[in-house]
Amino acid sequence: MLQPITPDQVAHGDYPTGGYSFTGLLPPAPVSRASRVRLLGGAELIVPPPPGAPADGPAVLEQVASELGDLLGGAFGAGAVLPFTQHGAPAAPEYPARNETPGPASTWDRPRHDFYWLAARLDDWRVQGCGEPGDLHCVSFHRPVEAPARNGPADAPGALLTDLAPALAARLDERPAPDPREPSRSHEPHEPSRTPHEPSRTPHEPHELREPLRDVTAAYSPGLFGTALSAPELRIRTGIRQALGADGAPLGLVRVLRIDAGPGCRDWPGP
Repeated sequence: MLQPITPDQVAHGDYPTGGYSFTGLLPPAPVSRASRVRLLGGAELIVPPPPGAPADGPAVLEQVASELGDLLGGAFGAGAVLPFTQHGAPAAPEYPARNETPGPASTWDRPRHDFYWLAARLDDWRVQGCGEPGDLHCVSFHRPVEAPARNGPADAPGALLTDLAPALAARLDERPAPDPREPSRSHEPHEPSRTPHEPSRTPHEPHELREPLRDVTAAYSPGLFGTALSAPELRIRTGIRQALGADGAPLGLVRVLRIDAGPGCRDWPGP
């Protein structure tokens, strides 16, 4: 069962331990905020909290709860009480000029709908999530590295998904493995970023995962991710990170499972 956590228990960011080359990754945004660039690009695995002003709209949160229940199952399934908050824009109010700047970096700044923030505890895991209903869900699970693994190797995505997102794990088990004879799709052209007033590119139906995941761990610097799996509308990554508090102070080493799902994943032209 998901339990709310207090603001001081929320991780505001993370960074990889050791030295890494970030070749091929987007540079961090000059303003730390829950933009698509920060959520989908770079090396961060913990979903950061949004600084935007709160909003009110129960229908949005009902839609999010339904989509997350369908995508993840388990503690997110039917009847779950999810500790959501809703926000009208992910950027803080002091950045209005930047919010109006056109281009991919501001795609998330003015979403079609209000977006949500989720911060909760699930047993010894912390859960943090952010997204726009019908388009993108970014959810991270993190816990101290010394916490014992229950269902298998500590960094095995299959074991973690079975424990934390059983509905997604079950659907992945049902899908065929990728054909090694097929060429990689990682460099296919992506759709251009939509403007806030364009209709959704495809309906977000988390129960439909049409294409097999590819292991793209080797596309990143060695050791950056424990495992990185990718499909056009689904990304799953694991890794060890130094979690950071609101003041940037280290909170300790954590093991992270990160799930990104939905058509919005196509806005990140990575592996």
